[in-house]
Amino acid sequence: MTDKQIKFLRLAVIEGLPYDEIASKIGLDRKEFASWWEELKDERTRLTLIRDKWKIKCPELKFDEFENWHESAVKKCFYCHITEEDIEALWQKSPDLTKRNRGRKLEIERLEPNLAYSNMQNLVYSCYWCNNAKTDTFTKDEFIEVGKVFQKIWQNRLK
Repeated sequence: MTDKQIKFLRLAVIEGLPYDEIASKIGLDRKEFASWWEELKDERTRLTLIRDKWKIKCPELKFDEFENWHESAVKKCFYCHITEEDIEALWQKSPDLTKRNRGRKLEIERLEPNLAYSNMQNLVYSCYWCNNAKTDTFTKDEFIEVGKVFQKIWQNRLK
């Protein structure tokens, strides 16, 4: 991907600018990058997923800061260690795993609930079940013990 393609995606996906404004900012005629939208679909999809998480949980952070956190974060539940691949396998085994529209992806969790989402050292990924059960009641250390119980349950269900 070229620098201009990267800038194009950032302006289109993250900032949501119209093509005419993007053309002006990157110094290209919009006809030159009209094919990039489809051509860069994989990167666009990746950025969109990160953008959506960022907008919901951490909009006070700069996108680049959040993206760096997301890219370096361990992609498993901090408490029970389930991965998104394991979660998908659970859903395959039990399509009615939960009646809610949550639980298919890892969620952003604050280790200490009274600290803001803008404190990136306080952020981890958590599964829906751990995140939902921990609420704002338990400390990180207290809930690690609960996560061990969940981990055993998931291991048994995944057999």
